[in-house]
Amino acid sequence: MGERPLLIFVSDIHLTDRLHGNAVSKAEQFKRFWGRIGAVRGKRAAELCIVGDLFDLVRSPSWFEGRHRPYHGATTNGVVKNVEQIVTDTIKREQGFFDAIRTKVESGELVLHYVVGNHDRLLMTAPGAQKAIARALTGRDSLELHKELAFPDHGVLAYHGNVGDPINASPEGDATIGDAIGSELILKFPGKLRAMVGNDHPGVEEIDDIDDVRPVYAVPAWVRQQSVIKPELVRAISSVWSEVVDEFLANDFVRSWFKTQHKTFSLDLGKKLRLLLELSRNKVIAHGSDERLTQLYRFFQHSFDGKMSAVAATQLQKRRGLRYVVNGHSHFPSMQPLGRIDGKPAVYFNTGTWRAVHQIGHDLGGRPSFLPYDAMTYLVFFPTDDKLGRDYEWWTGAMVSRTAEH
Repeated sequence: MGERPLLIFVSDIHLTDRLHGNAVSKAEQFKRFWGRIGAVRGKRAAELCIVGDLFDLVRSPSWFEGRHRPYHGATTNGVVKNVEQIVTDTIKREQGFFDAIRTKVESGELVLHYVVGNHDRLLMTAPGAQKAIARALTGRDSLELHKELAFPDHGVLAYHGNVGDPINASPEGDATIGDAIGSELILKFPGKLRAMVGNDHPGVEEIDDIDDVRPVYAVPAWVRQQSVIKPELVRAISSVWSEVVDEFLANDFVRSWFKTQHKTFSLDLGKKLRLLLELSRNKVIAHGSDERLTQLYRFFQHSFDGKMSAVAATQLQKRRGLRYVVNGHSHFPSMQPLGRIDGKPAVYFNTGTWRAVHQIGHDLGGRPSFLPYDAMTYLVFFPTDDKLGRDYEWWTGAMVSRTAEH
């Protein structure tokens, strides 16, 4: 092992061109983050690896201003043009954040690595967007985009992690049903609700929080909860959500996906997703659906949580000299032991997110319940000459506002 530098991993910052952001700006978050990093990086430049989804190219309202969608062909001219516009608008909107990173790169204090995720995979076929991002982050004209990266000096393998999520798994970088859910359900719902009740209706602005619900399986349960805590909107929520679900199920891309999932004698992924949606619509206010919705969500989540670490363990068995796997994707930070390699502990890490999260739980009656908070997680592997002899530290925090009552 060579003289290794300080190596940091972050993921799932999900910068957007229009949707609402955190209570704390990304520029301010980076300032707080760098305050800790600058104090321990030593004499060498620190290395920062973004493990996917720095940009959210899927959930931009701009897709509805044309005929293309993020789940259409990645090389289609209309898709590429829209990706480039989303990137341009996002960089302008988050200029302070990009300036802060670029300043550290240009001063020689920071080296940047970029691994793509499922929400920014469309960058791979948009050279104009790649160039704009490289200039914004580094001041140069190019920044290599990776599907995975290994850091042998630290024993780390990093990739986004959506390979462990059947809704968003895309081995070849193709579109997934998760892309369609993001645009045809999550983006459509707030706009249609506003069109029905008006932009000034009390409480309607909170419906934008649907974009913060993770994982995507929990979205139907979140819609169900909104009808409970906003009784004045219950009829509108029920009507609009039912309409959006109908349109989603009738979508050609979605119908094709359901056909690929169909298994005659089993509860396949398509049937599970359809059941989640059916339980959440039409009778959104019916208490009888709560328990079934909760049970089905738990089934989804149980299989999802374990699969990411299981995939990580399989990857380490194939890669000599590595004993850590770093993923993002789920938005929930995690550190799980995977056994030992050459007598030393192997560990799976999830780097969580730098954005708002609505985390699902369940009240005493079995009804889905959510806690919203602003999250920030990062993982640090220390330099060889760290004064305290540290190997790594995993930091995670959450800020809950006084208004987060539901």
